[in-house]
Amino acid sequence: MSGMTRRHFISYGIGALTVAGAAYGWVAVTGARRQPAAPAFASRFMTVAEMQATGALIVDIRRPDEWAETGVIDGARLVTFASPQSFLNVVGPELADGRPLILICRSGNRSSLAAEALASMIPNPITSVAGGMSQQVAQGYQTVRADCAIC
Repeated sequence: MSGMTRRHFISYGIGALTVAGAAYGWVAVTGARRQPAAPAFASRFMTVAEMQATGALIVDIRRPDEWAETGVIDGARLVTFASPQSFLNVVGPELADGRPLILICRSGNRSSLAAEALASMIPNPITSVAGGMSQQVAQGYQTVRADCAIC
């Protein structure tokens, strides 16, 4: 064997079989092949009319001062997102029927992070509204005054 001893050849062969065996064992044990994970939530722009037409629970996750400053979507739940568990403690009962959840914030960044955090905790379809309330207002949506005691 040119430049490779029998010992090297056997070592490399055993290493290759070990790697292949581990990969096969993973498939055999789980019954699945590794595939890219599907996104557990969607992030896209939706008009308020589109959101309302879905029958989803629409939750504005901004802070009370933001609700007071710009107004809110008529009929939206106002629940500041502090943590996934505290959020679910408040809105969980409204999601028990399996309906979709739509999250909106100022720009779409916080709602996207919140959707990602919630995706592994609930089976409901989750949508983060890209562009957030800033985009809704820019496109002419007339908000309503926030109806809450803490605003």
